[in-house]
Amino acid sequence: MNKVIDFFRNASPIKIILITFLISFVSIFLEKPFPNAFLALRLISFILVLYAIIKFFSTK
Repeated sequence: MNKVIDFFRNASPIKIILITFLISFVSIFLEKPFPNAFLALRLISFILVLYAIIKFFSTK
C-alpha cells in the first residue's frame, strides 16, 4: 500500500491524467455487464483528476 501512495505522491500530474484516461477507457466496456464497477471506476477517475489538478496548481 505504501508503494501505491508513494507512486501518486511522486507522479507528475500529466502521468496521473493519463492513468485516469486509461481507467475511464476500461470502464466504458464494463458499463452494461457490471454497472457497479463502472460507477466505481468513474468515481476513482474523477478523484484522480481532481488530485492531479490540485497537484498541478500547488506546484506553481
